Amino acid sequence: MRETGSIIIFRPVFLAAFTLLLLLPSALLFAQDFELEATVSENRIFIGEQFTLSVEVRGSTSRNVSLPRLPQIDGARVLSSNPSRSTSISIVNGRTATTTSYSWSLIARETGEYTIPPISIEIDGEEHATRPLRIEITERGNLSRNGGRQMPDIFLEVEVDDDNPVPGQQIVAAVVLYFRQGVEITSFQPRAGWRTDGFWKEELQNIRQPEAESVILDGVRYRKATLMRYALFPSRSGELTLNEFPMNVGIRSRPERNDPFGSFFGSASNQRRVSIESEPVNIRVRPLPAPSEQSVAMNAVGDLRVERRLNRTEAETGETFELITTIEGTGNIPLVRRPNYNFPDGLDFYNPQESSEVERRGLNIRGEKSFTELMVARAPGNFEIPAERIAIFDPSSRNYRYIELPELTFRATPSAGNAVAGRSSAREVLQPVSGLAVWNTTPQAIRRTIWFWFLLAIPVVALGIALYLKQHKDRLLSDNIYARAKMASDRASERLERARKHVESGEPKFAYNEMHKAITGFISDRLGLPEAGFSDHELIAKVQENDPDPSLTKTLKSVMDKCATISYAPAGDSADQQADIDRSEQLITKLKKLL
Repeated sequence: MRETGSIIIFRPVFLAAFTLLLLLPSALLFAQDFELEATVSENRIFIGEQFTLSVEVRGSTSRNVSLPRLPQIDGARVLSSNPSRSTSISIVNGRTATTTSYSWSLIARETGEYTIPPISIEIDGEEHATRPLRIEITERGNLSRNGGRQMPDIFLEVEVDDDNPVPGQQIVAAVVLYFRQGVEITSFQPRAGWRTDGFWKEELQNIRQPEAESVILDGVRYRKATLMRYALFPSRSGELTLNEFPMNVGIRSRPERNDPFGSFFGSASNQRRVSIESEPVNIRVRPLPAPSEQSVAMNAVGDLRVERRLNRTEAETGETFELITTIEGTGNIPLVRRPNYNFPDGLDFYNPQESSEVERRGLNIRGEKSFTELMVARAPGNFEIPAERIAIFDPSSRNYRYIELPELTFRATPSAGNAVAGRSSAREVLQPVSGLAVWNTTPQAIRRTIWFWFLLAIPVVALGIALYLKQHKDRLLSDNIYARAKMASDRASERLERARKHVESGEPKFAYNEMHKAITGFISDRLGLPEAGFSDHELIAKVQENDPDPSLTKTLKSVMDKCATISYAPAGDSADQQADIDRSEQLITKLKKLL
């Protein structure tokens, strides 16, 4: 009975322990019933090619999953720090499966073999990490492991017509898209402003829609289309680099066609968008040689013509003479500088004026630029502006071409007001002086004495103002940095006015381009920086040196980024564009007080 009782007593305990041992693995399995995995769309990637990095959490039940923390990834750049998130639930044979995924788009930037470090993610309050991934970034056309040549299906190139120019010489940079047979392009859109530090950039207007042509690259048939062109003018000599050109392209795959010259744009159905970048382009800019003959330098490069004339040859003293210099033709019209002539003595100069009209159609920048010197003769007489020789560098012959400007003469005659005053004083009759001087202390005499000293001070003050104005005008002629600083507001106002005209004409791209030039040109002129060669980031840093106020810097960066980006993106309506012009004008007013 005792033995039997013991069996009856311990049998429930044994059954409970046995059941617990059976359920424990299932409980542990349920606690860890998920898979965490990081993957890349491609393990071997070409420079400038987009690829996708994904993190997936898969399990039988829904879980509390936090946003993964992306580590620093060498050799590639993340296009957006905010990943795309998706969740899917499927039921197969009565079993439920839940998948939560996060995806980032990246661009390959440097060749080599790299390791993507583990990606941390919090699942149900516990920290977990993925396994590291290996990727290889190669040059386009490098040999693959099987000995054949491997090329991407689509890639972008920036092709220049001259990689060894001189400062001021125009080169054409074409943005060219290559894509294989079987790939159809549905759309393209530059993703952001293209940075060309060290170059003055002008976008050339496309006359017609891009057309594709068939080419053979490394034995593979591609189609090639030139999407857009830019005119670039180097601002200094040395090794300069054109940064990567980023672009979003809409594509869809289609069967091979026998006709390689089909339409460039296809149907937009079932399309997908990819982000691609061109490789950087290195350009070696040769120093501009010195002219062999004595001449006036204007930084003129290209096929240009120069003329100068006077608006009149005779005027009264005090009236203005205008000396107008006109430069026209094909070349670096935006960068031509005002000539410094040798003027005769006896002239006063006022703020010079500048105007330009630039045409961007075709493959060359052409147009006209004029400089107007305002002169006033101090006294009557004959004046002569000596003949001058202008040096223009011709890139085709790599030599200077010289233009002779003949001498100009003009005559200043006495003004009619001075002649009348002379005749009036001649008719006055001198009266003899009689009596003795008497010291009068009456209030009326005191008032006359105050007026006497006041009238006596007027010519002294006028003389001081005249001397200041003369020094100011002389400095405007002799000190180019001082002249640019004083004229910065006028130049910015002219550019904003041109921006308003572009808005009225329905050309928002050129309006925002003028806004960007107004702001960057104003900062460069006020700080005495070169007119080209500084990036927006560098100009903002210069402003921060004068005022560390973060609000102004933030506003400046916002406006400049919008101007640089919206030149390629769809703009708002005309009211929004006018508001942006007013905002740029207010920003320039604040910068005027600061710089």
